[in-house]
Amino acid sequence: MQGSQAVPVALLGAGARGDVNLATLVKRHPESIRIVAVADAHPGRLQTFADRFNVPQEKRFSDWQDLVSGPPVADAMINALPCRMHYESALSSLRKGYHVLLEKPMALTPRQCLDLVETAEGNDRVLMVSLQSRYNKIYQLMASHLREGRLGRLMNIDCAENVGYWHFILSYVRGIHHTSSNSHSFVMAKGVHDIDLISWFAGALAKRVSSFGSLSFFHRGNAPAGAPERCTDGCPVEPQCPYSALKQYIKPGQPKLPLSLLTGMSFRCAVDCLREPRFRTLAAVMTHDLSQDARIEALQEGPHGRCVFRNDNDVVDHQTVSIEYENDVTASFSLNAFSLLWERTLNLHGTKGEVRSADFTGKLEWRTYQPARVKRKRIPYHGIIHGGGDETLVLAFAEAVRQGGPPQGFLGGRDCLESHLICFAAEEARKTGKVVDMEAFRSKTLRKE
Repeated sequence: MQGSQAVPVALLGAGARGDVNLATLVKRHPESIRIVAVADAHPGRLQTFADRFNVPQEKRFSDWQDLVSGPPVADAMINALPCRMHYESALSSLRKGYHVLLEKPMALTPRQCLDLVETAEGNDRVLMVSLQSRYNKIYQLMASHLREGRLGRLMNIDCAENVGYWHFILSYVRGIHHTSSNSHSFVMAKGVHDIDLISWFAGALAKRVSSFGSLSFFHRGNAPAGAPERCTDGCPVEPQCPYSALKQYIKPGQPKLPLSLLTGMSFRCAVDCLREPRFRTLAAVMTHDLSQDARIEALQEGPHGRCVFRNDNDVVDHQTVSIEYENDVTASFSLNAFSLLWERTLNLHGTKGEVRSADFTGKLEWRTYQPARVKRKRIPYHGIIHGGGDETLVLAFAEAVRQGGPPQGFLGGRDCLESHLICFAAEEARKTGKVVDMEAFRSKTLRKE
């Protein structure tokens, strides 16, 4: 596709990620990209989404396979289906001739990830993966500082993904990622963004990986006495429970963060939350109908109304990963459910200086050793669209389709392999208690059966 006309795309999956984040951004840029077809298995959600985007009846599909198997309906595909469906749906789309923007993680195994990359390359198709964090302004500034040599030689990276207790129970206790068999490990489902950033800054392949972690809190052994299966069934501790589904979903915007923690939010984020009702409530994840009656019904019948201590979740709630890279850079990464803010802290330590950051509160700090100096900068953050990285990525994908490849500085599918491999290796290390040699791991996991 050549020229500057808007790229027609089909959307696979009109759930929270496909609708609330990506499709909302597409609608803001009709000159660059437009949705012309959609597939979603939920009838009400499909109709609501298709009506909002004026998708014609003949391009509304209840099964992604019906969309992909028929005559091409667009130039490109945005794939926001559940994780377990990524491989088959993306592979079919690439073979059909679609360019693909694929939600992370790419697939369930290392070999499947490589299959997608090789299929895209073999069919001369664009494959981009939604690892949007490195496109955030705060990390772009950190990268430029590193490239300009102000840190000297990079020696160490420390990163913490503080998921926020409310986000963890939303996605990893009650939500779509609550079981590893249905989705992925915690480190892959959430930590792949951080591992991608760490590897980008490290600038080398990983040499060795170790990891520790467990599910220690959100299980039946910690259920309060008398707590029922559902928060709507008259739980005796509900008024004092910070994990109450009634607090999280019936009262929009929970948790209510102190204003002192919201000073890093961008003006654009505030405006977007005022304009878009789905941005203002966590309930948008569990129902397309935001009326209170619909929310209560969803809690009474669906997974989001279950007690966080009486669920069937099995992913860990805290984990650490240590990485040694081939250029001797070392990195430590921690991932945990126990924080008020959903905030990443990421720090780079070099022989001449260091850079320290906290994304949600917009804090960026440069420190040099000689002369000893500190410089601070506030980077406004958009808390709904990953600091603005989602929007940058969507527009880059449209440009990639027009020019036949990702714009300079943006990830293609092959560029995403290393971060995925490290996450797979980290989970193996956690389960076995052994340090994983990455050269051997690549050889073992990427070979064809």
